Amino acid sequence: MNLLKKSLLFASLATVLCAADDSSYVIEAKGDFGRELKALVEKYAADENVSINVYKKVPQDSSGGFINIGVDKNRGYNAARGEALYNENCLHCHGEKGTKRAMGVSERLSNMSGEDIAASMSAYNSDPDFGGQLKYVMQPMAKNVSFSQVGDIIAYLKGDNAFVKQDEDQNGDISTKPSSQGSYLQ
Repeated sequence: MNLLKKSLLFASLATVLCAADDSSYVIEAKGDFGRELKALVEKYAADENVSINVYKKVPQDSSGGFINIGVDKNRGYNAARGEALYNENCLHCHGEKGTKRAMGVSERLSNMSGEDIAASMSAYNSDPDFGGQLKYVMQPMAKNVSFSQVGDIIAYLKGDNAFVKQDEDQNGDISTKPSSQGSYLQ
């Protein structure tokens, strides 16, 4: 039975990893089988020089997300709580409202979008090579705040509507002037 389980696992894993597209898959496996699967995936990734991210599922927080690996852009965040968190964790390096370049080399948070800040915090948590010279400073900081707290900090820095998509198209004036093709609304 164990051999059958491993061969089935390897076949499905090889199919997933050899896919030509950049699709991402979430596989939930529990107990010994989950640990074996994790070890097999990590070994395959190391042998084939393939980049993977393995996440341990944690109990759902109040955001209700399936796996807690990012800022939930549909959730309402608290800017006042974000200000307290920012002042405690970020102010020293990033300055008032993110206007300072941390250690003189990072991009100012005030120049980054909420999406960029969320992606950076996620990368600090999941990619050990992300962050250049400052990775040894920022990685522990990123691991000390939850993604819900990052959402609150973004709400403080960028406003409560940081993740609301803005429609760039504006309605123009209505024109009924006839053209060579006739009269119509533009």
